[in-house]
Amino acid sequence: MDEDVKRELESLKTMVLAWKESYMKLALEEGGGSEYLLKEYDAEVEEFVFPYVYKIMRLGGMEAWELQDFMSFCQAQSQELHEALTEMEVISE
Repeated sequence: MDEDVKRELESLKTMVLAWKESYMKLALEEGGGSEYLLKEYDAEVEEFVFPYVYKIMRLGGMEAWELQDFMSFCQAQSQELHEALTEMEVISE
């Protein structure tokens, strides 16, 4: 993977993390975690991030295993958001 692709992936990771933080902040403002927030977060990643990264791989910018690593990172962020929202639900009850 060349340096431009590495920088692009790092930028995407930063964006995914910022989205996660934004959804957690929204849940706090609403007084608890809501399942719809997790669905919205996952939909954003699936709609905007995955197709872009897949296209990079298809064009030869990364290997399939690198795509899988990136997708695993995104899935881990989704799991962390789910856990945080679940914790907020328990606390707010």
